[in-house]
Amino acid sequence: MTAADDATEAASPSLPPLRRNRDYVVLTTGQVIEAIGSGMTGLALLLLAYDVTGSAAQAGIVSAGFGLGQLLMGLPAGAYVDRWDRKKTLIVTALLLTVVMSTIPLAGLLWQVTFPHLLVVGVADGLIAAFIWPAGRAAMKALVPPAQLGQAATVAQARMGVGALVGPAVAGALFAVSRTLPFVVNSALMLLAALGYQFIGKHLPAPERSPDEPPSNLVRDVQEGLRWVWRTAPVRDMVGVGMLLNLAANGIITVAILGLQRDGVPPQALGAVESAAGAAGIVGALVASVVLKRVSVGWAAVAVVWLDVAMLSLMPLSSSPWWVGGILCACVLTMPTINAGMGAFMMHLTPDAMQGRSGSASSFVSMAMMPLATGAAGFLLEHLGRTWAILSYVAVLALAGVLVALSRNIRTIPRTDRFDEVPEAT
Repeated sequence: MTAADDATEAASPSLPPLRRNRDYVVLTTGQVIEAIGSGMTGLALLLLAYDVTGSAAQAGIVSAGFGLGQLLMGLPAGAYVDRWDRKKTLIVTALLLTVVMSTIPLAGLLWQVTFPHLLVVGVADGLIAAFIWPAGRAAMKALVPPAQLGQAATVAQARMGVGALVGPAVAGALFAVSRTLPFVVNSALMLLAALGYQFIGKHLPAPERSPDEPPSNLVRDVQEGLRWVWRTAPVRDMVGVGMLLNLAANGIITVAILGLQRDGVPPQALGAVESAAGAAGIVGALVASVVLKRVSVGWAAVAVVWLDVAMLSLMPLSSSPWWVGGILCACVLTMPTINAGMGAFMMHLTPDAMQGRSGSASSFVSMAMMPLATGAAGFLLEHLGRTWAILSYVAVLALAGVLVALSRNIRTIPRTDRFDEVPEAT
């Protein structure tokens, strides 16, 4: 973060580096804590569900509960975030997650943990988590100057990598001691995040509504958010490309992991591949913070997508875990540049009154692609084989590359330190 801060300081001498932005540091620290807790939850729920039921199918249903909750609440959450105080929303969601996760060790202590209970926890986790992304995005927009949004977005990418790298490892170690211990620690982490958000000094109220604006209506608010995303051409293009990128990325990763598992690669090696990818994501975020200060976001996006198409086209040449894992890590290394660059620009373009709904709409599309990507991956692997399954998703990625190259709205996105030269969308 230091190198990027120095670059920001050099580009904008009047702006202090992000590490001196106290409220931003408090916000990011709480989000890192939540990311680790979220990383713990996925693996811990899966392990506990299988331990309780002895059924891989039922364990999978519990894991799918999180995605179901996010899909159900994805669009309404953004509308609510645009009505509520963003700081209070962050605090309340963290406290709710504290309560939800604490029910598991409480049940283990007083009676027993059951499959319906774990399913409810999984769905509730997804419902609550649907508020976290848009509320955090809106808070970041309020706390970070436009010229530093790119750097803040790369830190957000690193935060996700930390959660993916640390969370599952901690959950696995704690589960070996006691099957409910991961949820005790998770509850403590969420409580710590809630307490931390209290120290954000700046008020983050709900956006002001004009006197002639009609009373809030959830359905109308959601529709307004979707219409705004559709009619704002740069945002519409970025959401469309993001949909294809998520479809391709999740599909390729699923095919790669399932293919290795089918070849008899031991679970420890599969875990090592995923951990290596998490580490690559952290390094990629650090690289992105430097790249986005020197290259326009638009042309960086074009280069990243086509570089990944070239690398992933080589994956079918070998089924070695080293080869597959190496290519996956190389691609993960590049993705924070496009995710942070376009994400920061979308955040900058979006007015405060639309931050929640815009963020929820893009997140909803991404979440909707995950079941399709992973479900189709197993079908393609079984019926077409590894090579054609991978190349099918590479074709989707290539389509995203064509759209990025053809979209003037994306190609002309400037360097992140020049975002303040671009007016917000209306």
